[in-house]
This record gives sequence, structure tokens and C-alpha cells, in this order.
Amino acid sequence: MAQALLFLFLGLAGSAGPAHFGMRVLAYRQQLDRGLGFAAGTADGGLAYSWWLMRFGQRALADPALRQFGAIAGIMGWVTLLGLVGSAFSIAATSVQ
Repeated sequence: MAQALLFLFLGLAGSAGPAHFGMRVLAYRQQLDRGLGFAAGTADGGLAYSWWLMRFGQRALADPALRQFGAIAGIMGWVTLLGLVGSAFSIAATSVQ
């Protein structure tokens, strides 16, 4: 159970989750303010936009600030996802014993 909490705090509640969501907001605002086009289904800034950032789709738009915000959001999104998966596996492993 301690491992599950460690993964959860590192990945979601600790720093990666808030960093992902904060940088996602900055990237979204940058894209709106500059009038840069959105990929299909990402204009609402929801989960599809997060996934687009996590796949580093913002690189194609060639806006330096968007690339920075998007890269941090993408990296922190992957860390968050790994933390959630690690938490789930740790909880599942401890509940089996």
C-alpha cells in the first residue's frame, strides 16, 4: 500500500498532475491568444487536448512559448499517467495477497 501511495503522490497529487494541468492551461491560452489552429477535437481544451500535448503535437505550430508550455505539459502528463498506472498496479498487487 505504501508503494501505491508513493506512485499516487509522485504522479498525480505531488507535482506532475498539477504541473500538467497548469501548463495545459497556459498552452491552451497561448494557442487561443495567438490564433493558432487546433487539431480536430481539441478546441475545447479537454482530455483530447491533453493527449495532443502528450504526443507533442504543438511542435508543428512553431510557436516558441507554446512549444515550451506544451512540452512541460506533455512530460508531466506522461509522469502523471505512469503514476496512475503504478498506483493501480500497486493497489491490485497488495489486494491479491
